[in-house]
Amino acid sequence: MAFRSSLPAGRLLRGLPCIVCWLAALAAGNAAGVTFQSSGLYQSFDQMTVWAANLAATNPDIVNLVQYGTTTGGRPLLALNITINPLANDPNKPEFLFAGGLHAREAIGSESAYKLAQHLVNGYRSGSSTFQNILSTRDVWIIPTQNPDGRVVFEGGYSTMRKNDHWYSGQPTVGPSYARGVDLNRNYPHKWNLASASVNDETYRGPSVLSEPEAQGLWNLLHDKTRFSRLLAAVDIHSGAATILSPWTSPSEFPAYPLPADTRAKFDILANRMSQLTGYSTARLGYNSYGTLTDSLYEEFGTYAFTEEVFEGPFTDYFTLFNPIDQATRDATVDKAIASSMYLLSDEAFVVPEPSVVVLLAGGALLLLFVALRRRPPIALVIPMTPKPCGASHRRDASGTQHHEKPTHRRY
Repeated sequence: MAFRSSLPAGRLLRGLPCIVCWLAALAAGNAAGVTFQSSGLYQSFDQMTVWAANLAATNPDIVNLVQYGTTTGGRPLLALNITINPLANDPNKPEFLFAGGLHAREAIGSESAYKLAQHLVNGYRSGSSTFQNILSTRDVWIIPTQNPDGRVVFEGGYSTMRKNDHWYSGQPTVGPSYARGVDLNRNYPHKWNLASASVNDETYRGPSVLSEPEAQGLWNLLHDKTRFSRLLAAVDIHSGAATILSPWTSPSEFPAYPLPADTRAKFDILANRMSQLTGYSTARLGYNSYGTLTDSLYEEFGTYAFTEEVFEGPFTDYFTLFNPIDQATRDATVDKAIASSMYLLSDEAFVVPEPSVVVLLAGGALLLLFVALRRRPPIALVIPMTPKPCGASHRRDASGTQHHEKPTHRRY
C-alpha cells in the first residue's frame, strides 16, 4: 500500500498526499539501512522462479505452473495452480486466488504466498485429510510475485521501489527511481479514472486501464474460461499496515456505496474470523485507493476478495517499514498469512461438496427423470401390416406364384 509514516500520535501522515511522504523518504528511505540483500531473509525473484518450476516438476499430479504473461523487462509472470489433477480444469471446483508482491518493496507478501504453496503441497503429501479435501474440492491459484521487474530493482538495494519500473514520458530515465513505472494496484478497472494521473506519483495509475502487462495478463487469465469458472475468494497480500480490507477499500466509497446486505454480512463474517486468526484490524486505511485489484475482483466476478496487510514496522527505513528484519517475526507473519488463507479454504468459510457428492446428486437427478418418464403412458405406434396366415410362411417361385408352407416349430 502507499507509504505511511510511523510517527506517534496515530500515524499522522497516513492520509496525506504521497508527495509529503516522499520528502521523508529522501531523508531516510534510501539512507544506509537494511536492504533486501543485507536482510538475508527472503527469496529472490530468480530463486522463487526456480523453486516454482521444481515444485511443479516434482508434483505434476497436484501442481501446474502457468505463465500468464511477460513483463516489459521480459520476465515471466507465473502462477501455480494447485489441485488434484490440475490439467483437468474441473468446472465443479471453485477457484481461490492468493497473490503477493504486487508492490515491489513488500517482500513479506511474496514470501507468504510462496510458503502457502509449499504448505499445501507438504500437507497433501503427508496424507492429511484436511489437505486432501481442499485439493479435491477446490482449485487453488497462487502468485508469489505479481511485479517481477519492480521486484528486481528492489532486490538491487533500492528499497523504496513500489511500481513496476515501466518507464513513461516525464519519469526519470537514469538510475533506479521510485517514480518510474506504474502502481499496479491502481491499474485495475474499478474506478481507475479516480486514481492519480501524475506520472511521478508513486500511486500513478498508468495511461489506461490494464495498460501494464502484469495487470492485463492476470485479467486475461481470470477471464479464461478453460481455467476459471467461479473465482470464489481471493487475497491480495500486502504490507505496511496490519489490517484486513474488503470492498470497498476506499474509506469514502465504503459507506457511500454499500454492498447488498447478505454480501456485506458474508464479507464481515470472513474478515472478522481472519482478524481473530491474525490479530489484524478490519478498519479502513486513512486514504482512498482506486483501481485496486481487490475492488476490481469483486466488481467483475463477485469474488469475496480481500487485501490483507500483514506487517507494519517502525519507520527506520523503507525496508523495515514493510518487512520484518528478524527471522522470528518473519516466520510469525508468514504463519498468520497462511492461517487466514487456510481458513478461506476451509469448509468453515465456504462449504464445497466433494466431487463424489456432486456425482451422486447428478445421478439422483437423472434417476428421478428416468422414473418420471417411466410413469408416463406408453406411446402406441400403429404400423399397417399385410396380415399373414397365422403360423405360415410365404415364398414365391421363379414365376412369381406364391406358395403357403406349413409352419416350422422352433425352440428358442
